[in-house]
Amino acid sequence: MLDTIMINENSQAKAVLSSCIKELCEANREIVLVTLCTTDGFPISCFSINELSNQADKFAAMSSTLSALSDSSASQTQQGECEITIVEATSGNILFVKTDYLSKPCVLTVVAKNKMTLAEARYKTKRLANEITAISA
Repeated sequence: MLDTIMINENSQAKAVLSSCIKELCEANREIVLVTLCTTDGFPISCFSINELSNQADKFAAMSSTLSALSDSSASQTQQGECEITIVEATSGNILFVKTDYLSKPCVLTVVAKNKMTLAEARYKTKRLANEITAISA
């Protein structure tokens, strides 16, 4: 069962965002967490398995910080803009992607168990990021 937390945006955009994320999660049971936050660490939406559902603020802070560090690292090493940050853990992968939601920069975070290959998780996360960017007010 997935829990949802959402904050201030118009109801049509909220419904589209919710639909995009729910569709991904329902089709991929290996995904245990999807969060969208502002680049300064405020949660916009959090879909997660029950034991993670009360930590939306922590995930937002973590996601925005890791995204900023990745941007800085890419810039300092003259590698252009950071597109995606991947943390490979023993039980799965965590992917952080910059996207825009309602024309505001955000960070999308997806956590997937090892049963989902990294390539599949990356593809589906990037596709969701593009869907979120396409949402208009």
